[in-house]
Amino acid sequence: MAKKQSYKRQRSPILLIVCEGKNKTERKYFSHYKARECLYRLEIKDSKATDVMGMAKRASNLYKEYQMDIALGDKAFCLIDMDLREDKYNAYLKARQKYPNITFIVSNPCFEIWLLYHFTENPKAESSSQAVKEQMKKYVPGYNEAMDVYAQCDLEDKYAVAINRSEKKNSLYDGGVTLVERNPYTEVQDLIYILKKLD
Repeated sequence: MAKKQSYKRQRSPILLIVCEGKNKTERKYFSHYKARECLYRLEIKDSKATDVMGMAKRASNLYKEYQMDIALGDKAFCLIDMDLREDKYNAYLKARQKYPNITFIVSNPCFEIWLLYHFTENPKAESSSQAVKEQMKKYVPGYNEAMDVYAQCDLEDKYAVAINRSEKKNSLYDGGVTLVERNPYTEVQDLIYILKKLD
């Protein structure tokens, strides 16, 4: 009796990005990567939970719902604002162990650090996420989390500069310094690399 051959249905890889429910900034930014012709299917989803473990669980559930498969190039990401908080860092370490199929993209204090690298080589270290958002107003007058900075400031061709600046800053941190101690810090460039590679 001949063995049944297993095969995988050919389709574009699914890239899933899970954001904190209140963070419209991230959804609007990444929606511009969804709009263009590319070799992936981008799904940007909210999480009602804003804690790291709750977001990771949401991402894991969506992974199953979309029948995602690493063999097909599918990847799931959770965007985490560390907010300079030790408890979030500890939760992040636990979530990484519990949900190995999820890639965590950390920013400290928050996602706006990535946006700042489009405008300045050296974003100031701040004592809170709110202070980072105030710093954004120096470069984007009237900045708020509902704003589409990507479109308003024409960031489409500025990602390479932001990547270089972010990587340069990240390389200065000593290996013994935890993510919560790195300020400013972001890993968003890692996700941008993947999106641009599949463009």
